[in-house]
Amino acid sequence: MTYKIHLENSFDDLINEIVNYYNNNNQKLDADKVVEDPINGLKNLNSVSYENSYEAYLITQIKITILLPSVIEEHIRMLNVDEDIDFVLEHFELKVYDIKKDIYTNLGEWELVLDHIDDERISKISDNPKGHGDLLLKELLWIRKCEEKHAKNV
Repeated sequence: MTYKIHLENSFDDLINEIVNYYNNNNQKLDADKVVEDPINGLKNLNSVSYENSYEAYLITQIKITILLPSVIEEHIRMLNVDEDIDFVLEHFELKVYDIKKDIYTNLGEWELVLDHIDDERISKISDNPKGHGDLLLKELLWIRKCEEKHAKNV
């Protein structure tokens, strides 16, 4: 539950960060519009340059803070009513995958980068990401691993 609360509490900080970022780069962002409709009020990730990992990271994290807490709550509720733990964990992973896949799907340039990174660098990104670009790549790696895992189960 603490992680869920952390996500919910970080929303305002992330909004402030992205508003400040845009103001510092002479771009406009209507913070009220983002707060009203955070999913659609933010810039589309397709229009975020590959060189700008900070902006892409902030946008993805804002969307995560909106979508993930209800999924966490739903699965805690399932455990509280004695659902089978294996079922709940598998279901939770699939829901998180769906959310992340939807959010990160527009990071095409980043996905191309993954195709050209050697195994040693991938290991470093997975174990100890450095900076916003590595954090984005780590999420994309997790999505790929889930896809490979579920492809094997089909």
